[in-house]
Amino acid sequence: MRRLTCIAALALAALAACEAPVDETAAPAAAAPDADPNAFRTDRDIERTYTGEWAARSESCNNQREVWTIEENRMGMRRERFCVFERVFTSTTNEPGQGWSASARCLSDGRQSHDFVFFRVDPNRAQMRVTINDGEAIALVRCPMRT
Repeated sequence: MRRLTCIAALALAALAACEAPVDETAAPAAAAPDADPNAFRTDRDIERTYTGEWAARSESCNNQREVWTIEENRMGMRRERFCVFERVFTSTTNEPGQGWSASARCLSDGRQSHDFVFFRVDPNRAQMRVTINDGEAIALVRCPMRT
């Protein structure tokens, strides 16, 4: 019986709290996404055109499980692998487009690795090839910006 009384008291307190007027000055506002250092940003960095959201095919841009989110100093690949760039270097080659390479600490399947990532962005800035370590290059297309 005592337990039932406690549950009833808690339910009434919750109901009263839900019906109480909202005092916006009492509670701090939620942090804006720009203020959260852990929130991934998708806006492009003009200096580093590899930044943004990318996918293997443009149709995959609507599926967050297929999107690569790449920022200036970190990336999340298809929600399977996350990397933080320790150092980023500008690459120069005879190929058209812009290139970068980065040493990165990555986490995938609960295991940490140290990888080297190469980005080659085509002159149209809509396509890119990514190579991780000595693996096969992965072709990606830029996803449209979401608002």
